[in-house]
Amino acid sequence: MYVVTGVGGYVGAQTARRLMERVPVSQITVTSRNDAVLAEWRAKGARACKADYNDKASMIEAFRGAECVFLVSAMEVGEKRQAQHRNAVEAAKAAGVKRVVYTSFLGAGDPNINSFEIADHKFTEKLILDSGLSWNFMRNSQYGDAMAENQAAIAITTGKSIGNAGDGRVAFIARDDVAAVAAALIAGKGERNRAYDVTGPASVSWNDVAALVSELSGAKIDVVDLTDEQMYAMWDSLGVPREATGDFSRSPVPWCSDGMVSLGREIRLGHLSTVTNVVEELTGRKPKSLRELMKEKAPTWPKAPAA
Repeated sequence: MYVVTGVGGYVGAQTARRLMERVPVSQITVTSRNDAVLAEWRAKGARACKADYNDKASMIEAFRGAECVFLVSAMEVGEKRQAQHRNAVEAAKAAGVKRVVYTSFLGAGDPNINSFEIADHKFTEKLILDSGLSWNFMRNSQYGDAMAENQAAIAITTGKSIGNAGDGRVAFIARDDVAAVAAALIAGKGERNRAYDVTGPASVSWNDVAALVSELSGAKIDVVDLTDEQMYAMWDSLGVPREATGDFSRSPVPWCSDGMVSLGREIRLGHLSTVTNVVEELTGRKPKSLRELMKEKAPTWPKAPAA
């Protein structure tokens, strides 16, 4: 049996769909907190269990007897996510799971990289290593979908692409490619106890991203490069808390500024510029480029303001 957690989210759901192409659906268990989502998966023929990272007992029941569990990293950053991941790893161990595939982040294996976001992934990787379970870590690059959706829409409507990444480059990865790699690893492709850097086909800069959005939308977009301190001040002015435990009641985004600013700094330092052929190696297909993602999402973008 193979377990896919978090099918209420995009990556979890798409991974389960991809896994259905590789193994019989009767061998797949999915987990979610959402009853409607679980009903949809039961209708497909999967075993569907209500389970929550905050409820270890529910995960032990869902994971029991699994060959492999796909552990999608939780949304909330910091101590809460670390506690949730500890529950999940301990549940896998208690349930007799043989192997865990975990969605980590690019650079998590490098002791010289210490961004706010990556700390949780380092913590979770160590939990899994210390558990004695067999494992694969998917150290994913930043999702290109975020650029093709949120970042593009903001840049078009404001005429500005604001960041603190400088000239740093990112090999943006499509979520669909992440799911395809995950399904391959869950079903047995790749080497056991190995981490894979999962990236797009080329690294691009913040300037490149803005130029691509401008080309495809017709909008004039200025790149505004800020210092880390200026980025913090901007998020402060918008009501975004610096810490994950802060007050999000006035925040226009669900992420704390510590995470966003430290990610920009890691990009600026060149820590996300790695390009690999892992997607093609494990799935047999080339990864989507950022241009391809942008062209797919362009019909959903707001109209460029009149000159």
